[in-house]
Amino acid sequence: MNPTDVVLVLLYLGHQAQVPAFWTRAFLGGAGLLILLTVLSLMVMLARAVLTSRQLVSLSDKPLSVIGKPLLFPVNFMHMRLSPVKDKFSNRFLIVGVPVGLRCRIGNLVAVDDSSLDVSPAPGDEKWFWKRIWSHLSCWWTIDAAKLLHRGDHGVDLRKKLDNFLMSQVDTRCSIPNERMADHTPPSQNEDPAQWPFAYMMSVPQFMGWYRNVVSWWYLYNEQRELDALILEINNSYEEKRNILIRVRPTSDKLSALPSSPNAEFIDDRQLVQSLPSETRARFYGGEWYKYIFASPFEKVDGVVSQRMMDPLKRSAWTSKASFSNMTTLDETGQVRMATRLVCDGPPIDPMQMSNWDVIKLVFRMTLPGMLTTAEIVIKALRIRFSGAMQMNKKTPVRSGSVGRHITKMELYVYRSSIFDTLLTSTASDLETIFRAYLARCIANCPEPVKLTYLPCRSFTNDVVVMQSPASLGKHETSLRHLSVEPADPAFYTRFINYKDVRSAIEQETKETGLPADPTSRYLIVSDVELLLSVLESGPYEKADLCESSTASQKHSTMLSTCRGTSAFMDEFALSILDPSSRTVYMAASFRLSMARRLAFGSLRLFRIFSSVAALVSQWLLLDGLSFVCGRIAVDKLTGSHLDPRWTGTAGMLLGYGSAITAVNALKKWALR
Repeated sequence: MNPTDVVLVLLYLGHQAQVPAFWTRAFLGGAGLLILLTVLSLMVMLARAVLTSRQLVSLSDKPLSVIGKPLLFPVNFMHMRLSPVKDKFSNRFLIVGVPVGLRCRIGNLVAVDDSSLDVSPAPGDEKWFWKRIWSHLSCWWTIDAAKLLHRGDHGVDLRKKLDNFLMSQVDTRCSIPNERMADHTPPSQNEDPAQWPFAYMMSVPQFMGWYRNVVSWWYLYNEQRELDALILEINNSYEEKRNILIRVRPTSDKLSALPSSPNAEFIDDRQLVQSLPSETRARFYGGEWYKYIFASPFEKVDGVVSQRMMDPLKRSAWTSKASFSNMTTLDETGQVRMATRLVCDGPPIDPMQMSNWDVIKLVFRMTLPGMLTTAEIVIKALRIRFSGAMQMNKKTPVRSGSVGRHITKMELYVYRSSIFDTLLTSTASDLETIFRAYLARCIANCPEPVKLTYLPCRSFTNDVVVMQSPASLGKHETSLRHLSVEPADPAFYTRFINYKDVRSAIEQETKETGLPADPTSRYLIVSDVELLLSVLESGPYEKADLCESSTASQKHSTMLSTCRGTSAFMDEFALSILDPSSRTVYMAASFRLSMARRLAFGSLRLFRIFSSVAALVSQWLLLDGLSFVCGRIAVDKLTGSHLDPRWTGTAGMLLGYGSAITAVNALKKWALR
């Protein structure tokens, strides 16, 4: 029995006891307990952050030289729209700057890449719930590499994450003016991380699992510790992101009149971490980049952005209200459409030098505004929309090179133990492996010399999979036909298994959406649609495979066709070729999607709510039935004995309930074999 089952039993027992106003008391008591626990937890967190020493403690025993040191930046993010209408608003939040490669704790105030904290679990990771809660409570602000840059690298630090990104970097700089990058550009060049041995990252920290980051900045320094490049990590309100690498150039006079750089210093008591100063010589740097992301519902995906920034580690360049990052969006004519300024409220704060009172003031001043960033953005957008000043655009699929939304828990296959939770948690990540297997079987049967580069949806992995047909083996690269395939959204995998034939599936998924923000966007990004159709129509199996199809597979195929209302071309492959566990995943996903279309208007989230309510009602009725039956048996069998029939009946009901849940879960596993 899981916690939900236990709570339901307790509520049922309270209801049966006929306590006056039981449900009102239960609701108010539960809400009050939740509020009390939240307040107490925050008070304990604050006390731990204030009262413990805030000296930097390295989480590695190896000596390390980094550029800069951890700093806190209270900032205002100011947006000003100049065209087609004038509008402006600002957000206030805290940015934490950390040297890339440093894993450390600064008391219980800031944690950077602390592997002992389970604050950013991998999709589908079902670790102990209370361990995750304790991880969030143990430190006020956390920086975790899993939240930054690409997705899929869990358990690595910021330096490894940066190196992996640079080595898989697609050329997104697009230096030719007004030339749009092809949507199907495969990984074409690698950047050598050795170019930038030092890096400094600035990002909004995570608080109690809450993380809303508009932009992260990765400042890359060459061997001479001069600012040489910048990675902008642009995040929108749909959990999509695009990472842009810019090689910056000086845009201001040299700092020859300013004081010389400070000397290197150790910033921890064990003298393991040496902080080196920046040797940047210009006050401001700049560059241009192409955003290619649905950053605002009032803007198109295409756009040129002019970037101007300062080196955050050159403290001598700071002045009051300094604007250390300006982003100016230009329209097709080169006129300014929107400007964004990041302004610091003052000099950066060294957390190791803060007094207890400084910590309290900073926590109360900056924590809540950071949590309200999304709400502020949504309210401002709705105000513009309903004023009639601008029309909101529908969100488009991401471009190649961008990272799609997070995969949801409902799209993950997690086999749970609660009653009636069967077939309701299919998986995009597991369906991805089925789609990958389908591609591999098709390319293995393709008679042409084809080299296929498959990029699984960037929402949950950064893999690049290369497949070759038998006819391509041993041939020169120039004689091969090249093909790249990249789903733009994790929902592609749940849609693909429902098409009647492969041609209609590919034609529908690769069709241009025609949406105003990006008319040429597609849900499946393919370099050569006809070549892909040729490969897939080669078939994923030989005739012998179909002859070996079991009676059970045919029965399952009939069940799926009946449930769906029509057959799907993937049924034959999944039920005839895949291993039993993959067949289970496929059938569960097909069942769930079919039920969502019939009962919840095609919404998986709404279907999940419906199924949860139905499960609770069914469990309640089961408890009611067991209580009645066990009560009658107890009265009949124990009349005249020293045992109380009511307590015996209740014990029998609980035993029967637990047995029923176990039996149902066993039945679920048997049905999905």
